[in-house]
Amino acid sequence: MFETLAYSVEAGIATICLDRPDRHNAINQQMHLELPHAWEAFNRDPKAVVAIVTGTGEKAFCTGADIADLPQFDRDNAPNHHAIRWTGLQNRIWKPVICAVNGLTIGGGLHFIADADVVLASETASFCDTHVSVGLVAGLEPVSLARRMPLEAVLRLALLGRDERMTTERALALGMVGEIVAPNQLMPRAKELAASIAKNSPSAMARTKRAIWQSLELPLHAALDSAWQEISAHNEGPDFAEGVAAFLEQRSPQWQPFDPETLDDR
Repeated sequence: MFETLAYSVEAGIATICLDRPDRHNAINQQMHLELPHAWEAFNRDPKAVVAIVTGTGEKAFCTGADIADLPQFDRDNAPNHHAIRWTGLQNRIWKPVICAVNGLTIGGGLHFIADADVVLASETASFCDTHVSVGLVAGLEPVSLARRMPLEAVLRLALLGRDERMTTERALALGMVGEIVAPNQLMPRAKELAASIAKNSPSAMARTKRAIWQSLELPLHAALDSAWQEISAHNEGPDFAEGVAAFLEQRSPQWQPFDPETLDDR
């Protein structure tokens, strides 16, 4: 299905694995083209409720763009940051996404962490942003990370370049990751979390996720108004009634598959 990704779906959990271990899972032109298609496959599959994005091997999660085969951006059709569509959030995917960081993460690889809903990392993982060390602007990844981490920590990572390598312990303390596990427990724990998520109403989670992420771009009252719209729209759907009925009848709910077309692109 893909040349640079390993994609599978099992028990409601989609796994999107960056699969170029010989290049430390760096993003080349082919992976740049394939990632949006993988996210679209996940989004359109009614059986896929939650996704785990990870990398092959234990040395590296993703070391950013592959300098030997740089992604080519279509500046005519996407003349701004929308030219990069590597993560679920960049593709406006409102299904839950877990990032399981299995090793070294550099530069562009930080996109996946910044845009994930839940992040866990192997004890052997580390984080670095080398953009300025090779004469590039560290713009997109730090701006996104600043939404979930203290500003000084983001600036330190961005401005010290290759001389600043953050450990998992430091990343946990700063909120970059939410949990640290042993290397051999990374995927089992990610799947355990995914299985818990997969039990919930797909529609409720999609609207919850969108309300929270979009709140970061809005003033408080506008964010609350937007969240209320999500609540009102969901309450008119089948999962609202099913959730109430299942609770009263003391049984497991039977949720409807999530249809992304039910969400207007606000």
